Amino acid sequence: MRHTFALNLRWRNTRAFDGELVREYSHEGFATIPGHAALVTSAAPDFGGDPNLWNPEEMLMAAIAQCHLLSFLYIANRDGVEIIDYIDDVEGEMEFSGGTGAMTSVTLKPLVVTAADAVVIGAMHEEAKGMCVLRQSVNFPINIAGVVQADEPTVN
Repeated sequence: MRHTFALNLRWRNTRAFDGELVREYSHEGFATIPGHAALVTSAAPDFGGDPNLWNPEEMLMAAIAQCHLLSFLYIANRDGVEIIDYIDDVEGEMEFSGGTGAMTSVTLKPLVVTAADAVVIGAMHEEAKGMCVLRQSVNFPINIAGVVQADEPTVN
């Protein structure tokens, strides 16, 4: 089964061109999809971008983390495992040399609050790794360094 996704990305020149090479230019892009809020993007600050806007590396990390989360939640729902909370602190590494760069790894660090056993949650993360489409689409390792926090029942 094939799924198709589409969006519009627009960059607008904000500097007047006077016939000479423009050495400074806007790094902002505007990603839009009908029915969605616009996403204003930029380059990473190290590459002249606005540190207050999403950059491609951050968006890639967010997409990977969201994909893993959705796969994990699907498994939890399927298996009847209640997840109280899920907070993921994601880190990515990129190496840049010779005029180009590449992401070299992403590490997901989900804190899962649940009454389920840590071994069960670990197995769910492993299964989710195999289900995440984005994990299967990149050529760098995606590591999981998750923590399970027991949700202790409240005694009245």
